[in-house]
Amino acid sequence: MHDLGLGVAAVVVFGVGAMWLASRLRIPSILLLLPTGVLVGPVLQIVDPEELLGELRFPAISLAVGVLLFEGGLGLQWDRVREGRAVVLRLVTVGVLTTWAVAAVAVGLLFDVPWSIAVLIGAVLTVSGPTVVQPLLRLARPRPPSAPILRWEGILIDPVGATLAIVVLDAIIGQQGPVEGALRVVTTAGVGAAAGVIGAAVLVQALRKQWIPDHLQNPVTLMLVVGAFAGANLLRPEAGLFATTVMGVAVANQSLVEVRHINEFEENLGMLILAALFVLLGSGVVLSELQDVALPSLVLIAVLVLVARPLAVFVSTVGTGVPRNHRRFVAAMAPRGIVAAAVASVFAIELEEAGVEARLMVPITFMVILGTVAVYGLSATGVAKWLKVAHAEPKGLAIVGVHSWVLDLADELLRLDVPVLLVTTDREEVDEATSRGVLVFSGRLDSEDLPLALDGLGIHQALAVSRAAELNGFGIGRLVEALGRANVFHLPPQDDRAGGSATAVIGRRPFGRDATQMVIEDRLVAGAAIRTVIGSDYPPRIASGQPGQTLPLCLVDSAGRPNLVSGSIRPGPTDHVVVLTDMLSTDVEATHDESSSDLEALDDGTETEGGSGPLSERGA
Repeated sequence: MHDLGLGVAAVVVFGVGAMWLASRLRIPSILLLLPTGVLVGPVLQIVDPEELLGELRFPAISLAVGVLLFEGGLGLQWDRVREGRAVVLRLVTVGVLTTWAVAAVAVGLLFDVPWSIAVLIGAVLTVSGPTVVQPLLRLARPRPPSAPILRWEGILIDPVGATLAIVVLDAIIGQQGPVEGALRVVTTAGVGAAAGVIGAAVLVQALRKQWIPDHLQNPVTLMLVVGAFAGANLLRPEAGLFATTVMGVAVANQSLVEVRHINEFEENLGMLILAALFVLLGSGVVLSELQDVALPSLVLIAVLVLVARPLAVFVSTVGTGVPRNHRRFVAAMAPRGIVAAAVASVFAIELEEAGVEARLMVPITFMVILGTVAVYGLSATGVAKWLKVAHAEPKGLAIVGVHSWVLDLADELLRLDVPVLLVTTDREEVDEATSRGVLVFSGRLDSEDLPLALDGLGIHQALAVSRAAELNGFGIGRLVEALGRANVFHLPPQDDRAGGSATAVIGRRPFGRDATQMVIEDRLVAGAAIRTVIGSDYPPRIASGQPGQTLPLCLVDSAGRPNLVSGSIRPGPTDHVVVLTDMLSTDVEATHDESSSDLEALDDGTETEGGSGPLSERGA
């Protein structure tokens, strides 16, 4: 590599680009990140990590991993793992020792390495990590208790496994005895935990006392994380990973200040760090060494997946109240990630400097990372469904604000078995919606109850139509956090494109650029109705002599998944389209289930018994 600027740019462009492509393909990003690193490193020779970072290479990687563990810790809340606390503690203690033993024996038998190196590699392979576990959980969507158990294990096991590996490394290099090794584990964990608690206390106190201006809260948080990491490492080498993990968990579980904005910043920062780390580590791989260990590595991966993980989960869950299928799913999830790659890379250099042959450590670790992520990443969703531990596929719609036409839209969607959740704090709107049999969320929007309700109902998209600007703005912000910006829409009361309101910018515009709440209400007053038509009959036929206009509102595909319409549509013959339309010449039998006599009545424009005609009270 001759241009350092090109190398830095390549790390960012190829790393983030690989993550973007993985998200479009709905596969774990690590499946593309490590091969991308190999591509820009030994293949294209654009990135050379040693030349790019020099002596800062491994200190920078270690610090970056510490920041990732803090970000992961921010997502851990102890009260969400009530059923699996004992299991988590066992997994990061007894489970780690079990995995270590099985992995060490397998490495010693399969590869031409000294047993001391096999024991060290086995220790490195005990870690998994949030950077690989969290994306898989988002894809598989398992229910509690397996989801929080895996989330907590993925965070806590990294510093535990890394410290175990450090103890083994010290024993190899410095002939450290078992007593000294055990003492190092305890002191490293203690120093790291103390530094993490102090860092969390300083941050919470500073936020609570308003010592930090709003625009500096995220940078100051990062400053304290780096400070806790560095301070812990000064007192006890490698205690920094414990410090950042404990700091994140402590901040997440306090109730004195709101830290959601910090969590969002750290998550975005974590994505950039993750992309850069995997590309840098992948670019340092020697292809010939990967080829040398390819076949025995496949056997090692099979041992880890089929023997080590199930055995570790069995000894960690025996006698607990975790249901059998959830135990099985936990046993089917143990990918290795960035911490294993970073630790193996650092240790290989330290061993070589000490005169110990450890050439195969990095390629073995990288093959295990790729293999376990491929196995678990491609099977997690299917296994969760097979074991019946997965949440149902999100197929619901949330609507902020309640109007008569919103209730008509909800009626049509409920007939199609689409879950609907109305969100409002207005007492009259709550009463009106509940009287129509529609589920309403009327609690605090800033509480965790809203995302839990969205997740519990399987909400897929959201629409904001409240006349209260504050409710719309705050509601859209919370919905974007839970569902993603692409799935949140805002319909203004009237054309606001010239004004450029905040909600118009944050939320996507549904029903076409000319649609507004006023347009819909005017159409309803003029005699239009909200109806459902089957895809083969779209656009619907209008009664003779009527000036027909149809505005598609929501397309419900053949799998029952709703999608708010934002442009032109071409529904399939078995899809359903909820539309705002003038009087139909016929109604669609699929959703209203009218008899032939009902259809004749509709052709005459009369209302059938039960109020299901086009001019019924519900539709008018």
